[in-house]
Amino acid sequence: MLRNYILIGIRNLQKHGVYSGINIVGMSMGIAFFTLLVLLVNYELSYDSFHKNADKTYRVVEIIDTQDIGERSASVPIALGPTIKTLYPNYIDHSVRFFNHQAYSHVISVAGQKFNENHLYFTDDDFFKVFDFPVVEGDKNSALSEEGSVVITKEIAKKYFGDQSAIGKKILYEKKHYLKVTAVVDKQNYPSHLDFEILVSFSTLNVTNRELFFKEDWVWNPCWTYITLKDGVKPEELEADFEILLQDPSKFPSYLRDYVELYLQPIQEIHLYSDLDFEMSQNGDYMYIYIFSAIAIMVLVIAAINFMNLSSVRYSTRIREVGIRKAIGADQTELINQFVVEAAILSVLSMFGAIVFLELLFSFVNDLLSDSGFILENADPQNIVLLVGSSGLFVGALSSFYPLFYLSGFKPLEGLHDTSPKGYQQKKFRKWSVITQFIISMFLLFSTYVSKRQLDFMKNSDIGFNQENIVIVPMGEVRYQKSNFHLIREKFLQLKDVEAVTAIDELLGVWVQNYPFTFKKGNKKLPSAFYASVVTYPDVFKVFDFKILAKNPTGPLREREIYVNEKLIEFAGYSSPQEALGMKFYTSRGYQKIAGVIKDFHYEPIHKPIEPFVIDVNNGNRATSRFSNKFLALKIRDGVNWNILEKQLNFKWSQVVEYRILDTFFLKSKIEQAFKKEEQLAKVSLIFSIIGVIIANLGLFGLSSFITVRKNKEIAIRKALGMEDTQAMLFVSKEFFVLVITACVVAWPTAYLAMKLWLDNFPKAVNIDIGAYLFSGGLTLLMTMITVSYHVIKTGLKNPVEDLKAGV
Repeated sequence: MLRNYILIGIRNLQKHGVYSGINIVGMSMGIAFFTLLVLLVNYELSYDSFHKNADKTYRVVEIIDTQDIGERSASVPIALGPTIKTLYPNYIDHSVRFFNHQAYSHVISVAGQKFNENHLYFTDDDFFKVFDFPVVEGDKNSALSEEGSVVITKEIAKKYFGDQSAIGKKILYEKKHYLKVTAVVDKQNYPSHLDFEILVSFSTLNVTNRELFFKEDWVWNPCWTYITLKDGVKPEELEADFEILLQDPSKFPSYLRDYVELYLQPIQEIHLYSDLDFEMSQNGDYMYIYIFSAIAIMVLVIAAINFMNLSSVRYSTRIREVGIRKAIGADQTELINQFVVEAAILSVLSMFGAIVFLELLFSFVNDLLSDSGFILENADPQNIVLLVGSSGLFVGALSSFYPLFYLSGFKPLEGLHDTSPKGYQQKKFRKWSVITQFIISMFLLFSTYVSKRQLDFMKNSDIGFNQENIVIVPMGEVRYQKSNFHLIREKFLQLKDVEAVTAIDELLGVWVQNYPFTFKKGNKKLPSAFYASVVTYPDVFKVFDFKILAKNPTGPLREREIYVNEKLIEFAGYSSPQEALGMKFYTSRGYQKIAGVIKDFHYEPIHKPIEPFVIDVNNGNRATSRFSNKFLALKIRDGVNWNILEKQLNFKWSQVVEYRILDTFFLKSKIEQAFKKEEQLAKVSLIFSIIGVIIANLGLFGLSSFITVRKNKEIAIRKALGMEDTQAMLFVSKEFFVLVITACVVAWPTAYLAMKLWLDNFPKAVNIDIGAYLFSGGLTLLMTMITVSYHVIKTGLKNPVEDLKAGV
């Protein structure tokens, strides 16, 4: 019996080849791209979920809030990890720190080759008791237990040692200390916010930076610290006891003690829900999970509606068949079985088509989603098959809804004479299903337009300083020698294409540090506050081209001097920049005076609001902190040939620094990395909007064929009575135009509210202008007219005699 159903089903699908083919292509595309987005969402949700004790693992976070100003730091003081493990043994099983000297890169030498590595961290020997990255070589129980031990990823092992075993091999750190490889881990298929490639045992710092072990600094917070709680312990219990630690006079200094808060952040929430200062890596955003999930569902719904519509068209031509089969004795169950088998055949073919689409789009998908870290090749084949199968069954079930509950319910006479009043209901159903497709397509196009405008706005916004032609040179351990900065600066300035050089402790426009300041207004000393700040040299104004609003008229102060922004002046209660000149600040380095006021600028990504900010200028009258010269910032001339200049910079650098490769990047490119989430949203929205429109118009092409054929007789009569060809074409296309306009009425306000809600997350956002409406509505209308034009023109130009003779 089943064999007969299948043979009849195949014959019927061949009979309606155009509709069946369009059905399969549209459904295949919908299933394929739905699967891709679900895989991406699943990948984002899986971050750090593979650790055995993930539900008990937390990151310790430090909040410093002084007068509503301060920092929300993902890192904490060096001593905090071992201190809380000792103080609270009833709460904590293990504690692990990550420390990278706050250096952008580290030099590793292997067999005469030098590498600048950006993802090197020192970590405690409890690492493998907290985190479960698979060890492919070595013993994880002892891998980080000794000084000089180092754990590397498979990729680093391949880069350094090729196909040889890495265990026991030596690498040279900063041309001073040999490290022995004790383990190799597989990190590639285990999504984690821990962005490491090389892990050095924390005890190695006892050799490389011994002073860190003898100086307990509870203000400086350079360590990312994680703990696992004992079974049954709730994080709130430990957080409550942190209050006792915070009031310990031997720990946090008095000026800071009342403003510090420590809390525990679940490790599985970090990637999607954390946006703190000094994150170990750039995180995702839970909002984009909702957006991508919604886009995935909308694409699948378009495919499902497309399938239902074309199925209804295909089955509506079989009304007489149903009537005849019922008249000769076929019962409703037999008809339902036949229709279910036909829908199943279409679904299976569409599933295979979806797999083909995924294979054909392999490289395209990897490029599209590469920013997220998701690689289709690494996706579990079982998950792909499950998603393709479940979504195919879902759409197939929907497509069989019409024949099951509509055609199979016909009485024999209704089927034979095609006189059922259900025909009007069918037409109404098709009309609203097409409108629904248009609504979804326009929603996707509207959101694509707005997200792209917001991305372009952020990229092209005036952030308050000229970010063009600024080259950054990470100094690494070179910064520890004060003379190196001055020597390298002199060498670089010998090049005609280098206009100015300064040193700076952080990257303006990307991230900055927060330092404690206490300022005095008149005779009143105000409470201390943590202000965002950079430590630099006077040439910083030549490199970054800040707009100075007020400046000390007598020239550089003999004392230490600082520049502040407008927000700080406003916060301090001064009415004008000139009034604030000379105001005293008290810091850990003594007292300083405001030497100038600069116009507000975005010292952090444009996503964040501008707060009070301090530029601490080293005018040469004080010693340089070891962390003050982390980066060199070079202003180069417009139109310079960078390939030539880079070689010249390398030569000058090698004259001063022999063991470290010159590492450079443009500041603008680093600033633009902050827009990764918005870029991914814009790309995904654009691609899936196009896919949604293509699927919708595939169905519309088949549907327009059916509608125009049904109108042939009416048009023939009208043309016989004098209707012109142009009028005939307008008559046929009018119905589709009305469908688009109806969809606009629903799609535009819905899309506006959704995108307005998204834009409210940005301190600065674009206005939703008329372009969004013209782009979404106009493109939908244009694609609709192009899609139906073949049938409209064919019907409009057709000789009415043909249809009248045919008795259509």
